[in-house]
Amino acid sequence: MNWNIQFLAGEYYPYWSSTFDKPPLTEELLDKNLDRIVEIIRQEQPDILQLQEVLRSHPITFYQDQLDRLYQKLKDILPCYSYGSYWKPKLVPQKNMMGPIDLGLVTMSRYQLDSAQLERLPATRNVRVLVPFYPRHSLMETQLPLENGERLTLINTHLDAPTLQRGKMGAQIFRVYQRLTQLTNAHINWLLTGDFNLIPPGFHEELPANQQHHYAPKSPLVPFYQHFTGIPAIKDVEQERSRWLTAYDLNTDGLDLIVDYIFHPHYLQSQDSRIRHLPLDISDHMPVITTIRPIKSHSGTAHPQTTDSTDDG
Repeated sequence: MNWNIQFLAGEYYPYWSSTFDKPPLTEELLDKNLDRIVEIIRQEQPDILQLQEVLRSHPITFYQDQLDRLYQKLKDILPCYSYGSYWKPKLVPQKNMMGPIDLGLVTMSRYQLDSAQLERLPATRNVRVLVPFYPRHSLMETQLPLENGERLTLINTHLDAPTLQRGKMGAQIFRVYQRLTQLTNAHINWLLTGDFNLIPPGFHEELPANQQHHYAPKSPLVPFYQHFTGIPAIKDVEQERSRWLTAYDLNTDGLDLIVDYIFHPHYLQSQDSRIRHLPLDISDHMPVITTIRPIKSHSGTAHPQTTDSTDDG
């Protein structure tokens, strides 16, 4: 299960925008959204949960540690976790954002996690002096050991937004593709999920008019779909686009974007894939859900290792 929970803010809340004019968040609203998100996760009972935009410190969310709050409510079903921060300056010198921030990626698991590492992706900002103050989008890789001695590499990411015109996305998306190719060539089992801020191939003409100039007519995700298995699948989007919409931003009256994905190599199989559509005031992104079939290898069926630990964070 993959989900950008937008720091529990609920509906689209672009506090980084110079034209931001929404009312301040309240602790009561954050508590309410936390409980709603936890309820949905418990309904789905995922073995693996990968989240983006989890805040561990910022004035706008009252310096709450959202990872700890989630963990305390989910540790009975998802006892192991890894965390990687991709935005952690001591000061963000911008209106509505002033103060320290710690925003990151979270992977939670029903099964034992072995290790994790964070790789910074190439910065997209054209003004280099600004780079330290803004998100350093990353790949977080977490290793899930399997009983047959192999491993499943869980990759979590949140890519920069071309809609914000911060610079070119080419180097960033190429590095993600390069890493997946390395893992695939080594025949390593991997699963990539995240908020890519990119639309799928063939989707540009389906965008609302006020969105089209934000995205390239030819999606940078073309090679991903050519060489890996993507969820949503292109054929599914072509046949029933509305079922596979995952997000909204400029148009707050309904979902109109596909920017959240799950990818895996062709030697793994996924089934029962879907987008769970929820009320728009829970998050501006919807969960992407799939089931990965048991991995076959020369040692037989590979199962995740179990653990008695209650915290692998």
